[in-house]
Amino acid sequence: MKLLLINPNTSSFVTERAVEASRSVATPSTVIDGVTGTFGAPIINCEADLAIGAYSTLELAAKYARGYDAVGLTVSFDCGLAAVREILDVPVVGLAEASVQKALEIGDRFAVVSFAKRTQPLYTELMQQYVKSGQLVAVNCIRGLPPEILKDPMQLKLHAERAVAETVQHSDCDSVILLATAFAGLESKLAVKMPVIDCATALVGVLEQCVTDPVFGDRFKSSVFPERKSVLGVSPELAGYYENFPDE
Repeated sequence: MKLLLINPNTSSFVTERAVEASRSVATPSTVIDGVTGTFGAPIINCEADLAIGAYSTLELAAKYARGYDAVGLTVSFDCGLAAVREILDVPVVGLAEASVQKALEIGDRFAVVSFAKRTQPLYTELMQQYVKSGQLVAVNCIRGLPPEILKDPMQLKLHAERAVAETVQHSDCDSVILLATAFAGLESKLAVKMPVIDCATALVGVLEQCVTDPVFGDRFKSSVFPERKSVLGVSPELAGYYENFPDE
């Protein structure tokens, strides 16, 4: 099977980390490719970034998704998820969405760890789309991390380990989601006893299940396409999708 990972921010090292972590846990025959945004924020962490990121995700999907069996969004806010599902006829899965599914397989209560304190209300709002009352017990967003730390796995491990330990100490949870693509691949390196969910690992697991189990995969597809119409100012690839949608 062929899986495409879409990263709508402009940090190629984030895409590379997600692809590497995903390939390390995927079935050997699974082909995983990644694409990176060409406009927008280097790291998405506010509402304005999310709006730009959603459009970037849509453009990347239109340009690169043909020929893949499923598509994953390697952005922790799942920006553009519903829109990409509308234009593609294959399963599309969000990073946060897959991570929550994995957490709820472990237990009924989970916490989220990410970075940049300003993102805490954004993550809380996002999680409310995926969970029932009481399932999310904490969102711990540590201070923003500069690029030199994000690019250094050893330093990043220390920050993630400290944040997970702090979260476990102050919340009654069954697991902790490391919800940031920059954290991909750290799960097995952390010296903590609580189950920790690597968001990239969770994503590739759901994507592979979508392909091997079409009934399961249908949960991650839209039931309707947009109406056929002419759209202005978008890429030829996205305009082409619109031109080939069915009439209302």
